[in-house]
Amino acid sequence: MLTRREGRAAALIVAGVVGVIAMIPGASGPPTLVGWDKLDHAAAFAALALLARCGWPGTARWIVASLALGYGIAIELAQATAAVGRVASVSDVAADAVGIVIGLALAWGLARIARLLPFLDRHR
Repeated sequence: MLTRREGRAAALIVAGVVGVIAMIPGASGPPTLVGWDKLDHAAAFAALALLARCGWPGTARWIVASLALGYGIAIELAQATAAVGRVASVSDVAADAVGIVIGLALAWGLARIARLLPFLDRHR
């Protein structure tokens, strides 16, 4: 597992990269309900949620989820501005939410495995 410092650094880097990519003008087409871009959204926000849990393990999952989803909504609102020239999409926010759930589930599962490893070593 990552240390808290490494998790925090990685989460902030991922958030920065996602934000920069999202603000590239004119890079998106019309919104689609299901498409490869939704997989990109889900993967990015799964990574963000997983790393945020590693970096701030004492923070409640609902807070991590709320902050990450708020970030996704802020990105979509920013994309709707004329300065960015992209299209905001509710389905992108939904894909972000799916990714957040996946990331938090992965963090939970990995934490359970990490707690079991010392137990398994003692009982060999």
